Amino acid sequence: MFLGYIHYFRALAIFFIVAGHAIDAFSWQGNVSMERFLRILFSNGSVLFVFIAGYLFQHLLYKFNFKKYLKTKFKNVWMPYFLVSIPAIIISVTILPRELVWTGFYDEPIWLQVLFFYLSGLHLSPFWFIPMISLFYFISPILNWLDKGKVIYFILPLFILVSCLSYRGLPHQSFIYFFSAYLLGMGCSKYKSSINLLISRNSFILLSLILIVSLTALEFVFFNFKVFDLNYLQKITMCLFFLGVFFKFNSKLNSKFIGIIANTSFGVFFIHSYILTAGKELYKYFLGAPPVGNIFMYFLFIPSLLLVCVWITLIIKKVSGQYSRYLVGS
Repeated sequence: MFLGYIHYFRALAIFFIVAGHAIDAFSWQGNVSMERFLRILFSNGSVLFVFIAGYLFQHLLYKFNFKKYLKTKFKNVWMPYFLVSIPAIIISVTILPRELVWTGFYDEPIWLQVLFFYLSGLHLSPFWFIPMISLFYFISPILNWLDKGKVIYFILPLFILVSCLSYRGLPHQSFIYFFSAYLLGMGCSKYKSSINLLISRNSFILLSLILIVSLTALEFVFFNFKVFDLNYLQKITMCLFFLGVFFKFNSKLNSKFIGIIANTSFGVFFIHSYILTAGKELYKYFLGAPPVGNIFMYFLFIPSLLLVCVWITLIIKKVSGQYSRYLVGS
């Protein structure tokens, strides 16, 4: 069964991903407070993406077949990741060394450097996501078995606490960090008949919005406090808030434009960093410095970047036809 509210949620999630990365296109030296606020609001949007992934995984468990599941991921995720990564890896190995590698990394054989980049995703800013989410694919039979019971969902608060005390890094570290978001998505799907009615109530939507604002304000004050990840808690609350809002207005959601963004979301994920980096470097080349960040330019830039990426993805889909999933995952 098609879940319209999740489809629209996916469009919002890719907006958060693009918005979070777009902050780095600007220089915020004269407006540090605004940069802090935008990073708190939009950074770590991957939590929304992982939540949706867990939701859809559980929703489709009734027809789960591990072999077919991995075959689909090979076609829609791993093959595009392999192909789209090639330019970034060539640049990272030969022209612009990456900073997030160990001392002496570039003394290693080329094949080992390439292998590390593919396994870590450190060759391009958002690509860490693919090796991390792949770990969820590999343990999908275990998740399927756990879903048949209820114990795993009863201890979900404990997993959320672990996430708030963890940090993102290499794929296995990020896997631990995002595990509770994936599990929360699975739980919301498993019990959707009752949970959707609860979270779509006006009282719940209002309370969750108040909590989001409170966590945002709290993190703004304690921005450098790294012991407990308030931003993760904020994004988890956002998952429930947006799920409730989209479910509440599901019957009224009928935007072809937003539907296109949702349909091309994975393609946008794969190419937006290339477009963002190229635009930033061209701007610096011709004008000598990155653009000065302000709220007007930022919110003008986000939809522009998103629309360009959607447009390019649609062109790739049109040109490559049935092979487009191997190129951009859409």
